[in-house]
Amino acid sequence: MASPSTLLSAEHFTCSLCLEVFNNPVSTPCGHSFCVACISSFWAQGDHCLCPKCEKNFLGRPELCDNTFARDMAEQFKRMTASGSDRVATLKRHKLVDPINDLEDRICKKHERSLELFCRNDQVCVCVLCYETDHKTHNTTKLRKTEAEVQQMIQDRVKKLEEIKESVKLSKVSLRVVLIYTKSEYVMFKLEEKQRIAERRAEGLIKELEKEIIELQRRNTELDQLSNTEDYIHVLQRCSSLCTPPHTMDWSEITVYADLCISTIRAAVTTIENHLNTLEHKLSERVLTHVCIFPTGDVTLDPWTANPWLDVSADGKQVKDGDKQQCFPDNPERFDTAPCVLGKEGFSSGRHYWEVEVVGKTAWDLGVARVSVKRKGVVRLSPEDGFWTVCLRRGNEYRACDEQAVLLHLHEKPRKLGVYVDCEEGQVSFYNVDARSHIYTFSGYNFTEKLLPLFNPDMNDDGNNRAPLVISLINHKGGDEFIL
Repeated sequence: MASPSTLLSAEHFTCSLCLEVFNNPVSTPCGHSFCVACISSFWAQGDHCLCPKCEKNFLGRPELCDNTFARDMAEQFKRMTASGSDRVATLKRHKLVDPINDLEDRICKKHERSLELFCRNDQVCVCVLCYETDHKTHNTTKLRKTEAEVQQMIQDRVKKLEEIKESVKLSKVSLRVVLIYTKSEYVMFKLEEKQRIAERRAEGLIKELEKEIIELQRRNTELDQLSNTEDYIHVLQRCSSLCTPPHTMDWSEITVYADLCISTIRAAVTTIENHLNTLEHKLSERVLTHVCIFPTGDVTLDPWTANPWLDVSADGKQVKDGDKQQCFPDNPERFDTAPCVLGKEGFSSGRHYWEVEVVGKTAWDLGVARVSVKRKGVVRLSPEDGFWTVCLRRGNEYRACDEQAVLLHLHEKPRKLGVYVDCEEGQVSFYNVDARSHIYTFSGYNFTEKLLPLFNPDMNDDGNNRAPLVISLINHKGGDEFIL
């Protein structure tokens, strides 16, 4: 059976506050024991009372009970360890260090305890009691944690360095591939210029990364050396500089893109597109000036073809929804379902041009139709059915009624539409007269029948579409008469 001397050790009778064998031990309500002077001093330092061991909070200062058992055992232990042999056996468990000269600098002057932690907020070494009382909410650090943080920073920067180098490499490969296929000198110039800028930026980032990595590696080496030293106060004092976050960049959002070619080509295409739009606008002005030379003599509406709900003016120049059905004969030429009317004058050869005012309208159809188109029942306005038209719906949706409807994106809302027909070329074009811009062209058709102008003012829509379609007089100002 083991003797009492082999069962007793200092850790069983040591106060966790002073780290000495109990002197007048008392117990808290949670069952932990401390020297009466230590626990009283500890509670005097704080705003509230808590157990230093389990951190249990007490409402007010609790009553302390004398721990007679701990006191008796502590006294017995002190007597047992008074002999030299027992003291040597106890000291064998301690880690010995070389003697030091500045011991007073390693003791907390306030609590007379060993300095064991470093407070980042106040940049000072503190003891455990300092931490519990004055530095509880401060950022204290341990050397190993700081060393791990520095190692992670090094890994992150090495990874970012490889990412940037790989992006530059991919960008060069992408550029070579694109330059093989591009024919535009402008695009080639922009690509090469952007590549040079990207490479210069990448070189600067790589230098900065390498500089940070060297500094972090130096710091990591010093931390590793400190972690093996036995002079812990020296370690804590060095923490003042080593545990302070180094001045480094935030690399998380910094990227060198490898798809420089794609973005540059997009920008170049946009520039070319804008240039083409400018040329198209100038060309449209010249074409519109040209087509005005070929006005159709006198375009008038043919009441004999008008839907009974349409109101055609006496001079045959205007048409709108009449709000009521009129008693017209159901002759073969008349539209009975579609709200359309045709022009009287047809043509099967030559070039022809007329203009129609659409001010105040929210819906309409304009264009030309073969003389033989269907006029009874539901009519589908498409080239396949003999119609070449553009239309407006819901006040702002413009479409070309091609084989598949084409949505038109107009920069300006037309107030007057010009319609141009070239029978020999098989072409029907539409223009915004005021903006002098091209809207849409049907081309490549073989017109074998007479064509007639077509007008659809659409329904009244509770007064929203009451305005008429008006065939306007062409104000021909002359101009460059060139042949298309």
